[in-house]
Amino acid sequence: MTSNYDKKSDISDNKLLKGLSNKELFELSAIGKKKDYNPGEVLFKEGDQDQTLFLILQGSIKLMRVLHGQETDIEVIQEDDGLGETAFTKDSLRTVSAIVQKPSTIMIIDKIRMNMLAPEIQLCIYKNLNKRTSESFDNFIIQASKLVNQNKYLGSKIRTLAIPEIDEYSQSELIQNILENVPSLPMYTNNLVMLLQEENASTQEIVEQARLDPSLVGVILKTINSAYYSLKFKVSDVQHAITYLGFNQVYQLVIDHGVKSTMPDTTEFRELQLHSNIVSIISFELAKLCKTHKPVVLGTIGLLHDVGNSVILLLKRQHQKLSTLIDMLDYACIGSLLLKKWNVPDTVYKSIECQCFPEFFPPAEIQYEYRENVAILYIAHLCYEYLKGKEEKELLSVFLDEYIKLLNLPEIPFLQLFKNHIIPTLYKKSNSYPENVRNFLMESKIKMVEAKPTSVDNIDIGKII
Repeated sequence: MTSNYDKKSDISDNKLLKGLSNKELFELSAIGKKKDYNPGEVLFKEGDQDQTLFLILQGSIKLMRVLHGQETDIEVIQEDDGLGETAFTKDSLRTVSAIVQKPSTIMIIDKIRMNMLAPEIQLCIYKNLNKRTSESFDNFIIQASKLVNQNKYLGSKIRTLAIPEIDEYSQSELIQNILENVPSLPMYTNNLVMLLQEENASTQEIVEQARLDPSLVGVILKTINSAYYSLKFKVSDVQHAITYLGFNQVYQLVIDHGVKSTMPDTTEFRELQLHSNIVSIISFELAKLCKTHKPVVLGTIGLLHDVGNSVILLLKRQHQKLSTLIDMLDYACIGSLLLKKWNVPDTVYKSIECQCFPEFFPPAEIQYEYRENVAILYIAHLCYEYLKGKEEKELLSVFLDEYIKLLNLPEIPFLQLFKNHIIPTLYKKSNSYPENVRNFLMESKIKMVEAKPTSVDNIDIGKII
């Protein structure tokens, strides 16, 4: 019967030493350094540069790698096996971290000790390392193939269970009754939205439509006469105000004012509208960064993306006893159908309909025409959640890198992208935003200070409001 000590000293069954004679194993054992490890001890970390072979005589080692910002388990190496870089002849960085999983005894052979061995012993070990790597790669391909099939299956289930078909909603009598009871956007809003998206629209045409609603004129004049613009004389002519503000700013005011007119002025709705305003601002800036989209359209999608949640809030206020059932409604479908009823352009309501897809599916699962719009809305939403206080690990998702790549954004980590390219713009333009947005940014200033991107180091945070 083999004693525990003998087992800890025996290397004859190790997979990486297969083919060596007893004499060669004795020679290897004579130069190898045996060491006992406790659970949790680290043999090496991902990115380390060393050329060491580890033969596991007893115990097990867990391999981990950082994927999407989080440490992920890769494999567990058991006794009578080993690990190490396959090439002792070149400098290479460790691609994984190795952590002792349970009490282990390991024989360590570094580059110097390896070179002390006879050439035929080295060659045998290299062949075994190469064979093990090849087997691991083959196994990886098999597992990857299984995962692809599993993902397809789960994706189909998610699509069925979590994301309802828009046709089912549109044909539902209950949904139709809900939408019929939601006030329509004012006619001027629809007309102005269409006008402001036309490249050849004239200021005079926009002024004529704006004058149809005195309350909108009031909003425009209040904005132009705010402290931010610090004009010497108050502007009382709406045409002068629209010319000074520019079409993009007026467009945001029109959409925001139109949606507010359909919903009650309560704390819940104001919070939802604030959220939409901020997502809209970030969507606008992301669209400019991508250089392939109309920022004003993405700003509109951001402003309207939560209109379905507004409807759900409205229903819950009207039917408090049915809150649990109402929460089961899909806000993206509700919002899309309502916007279609309001005659909002297809590119807006279709993009909003797909806004939940990035959480479950890669970009290829979204209709091509709306894919990039949905990607921008998705990333803008993550930026908002970060400003709101969520941790980085709570934001990262399986397909985030694919959506960033789709938009041809800088190939850098998500938070670095946000801190370097979005936060600086939010600082610079903060005084042009509505007061509630400025207050939100001020409340988030601690996180923004911690970000400290180079381009905003010299900006005075106190001037945000």
